[in-house]
Amino acid sequence: MKIGIMSDTHDYLPNIRKAIEIFNKENVETVIHCGDFVSLFVIKEFENLDANIIATYGNNDGERCKLKEWLKEINEDNIIDDFVSIEIDGLKFFITHGHHKSVLDLAINSGLYDVVIYGHTHERVFKEVNNVLVINPGECCGYLTGIATIGILDTEKKEYREIIIE
Repeated sequence: MKIGIMSDTHDYLPNIRKAIEIFNKENVETVIHCGDFVSLFVIKEFENLDANIIATYGNNDGERCKLKEWLKEINEDNIIDDFVSIEIDGLKFFITHGHHKSVLDLAINSGLYDVVIYGHTHERVFKEVNNVLVINPGECCGYLTGIATIGILDTEKKEYREIIIE
């Protein structure tokens, strides 16, 4: 299974549109968004996504109730919460925005998860820590680093591919 991974879109519509186009072209089945959509209007862009969304709230996300409502209107199977613990394709995932570093560190070191995915820092990370894949896709917006990135995780091969949005 292919899972699209993104974070920190921060209202930047051109890159959100490009990311959705890439995910659709790659036939991802699920997209994980690690928070900081920021404004509600960006959710309308995800109506064009051919996959369900698993998301977390970021520290810059306001209107949390409406954010959840609008995501559910797009697809009833969409999920958003502060932290998401879920099994996908036989792998146990923990998903968070990452601004609660103590929770992130606990999840990575707990031994409960195969994959831990977070955002917040805008820095790309792909490493293995005690048999746990730890992924931060970087920033979709490209504001802080100047490099807009998303990723695709192949759950079968446990391979991650970083994609630079241009």
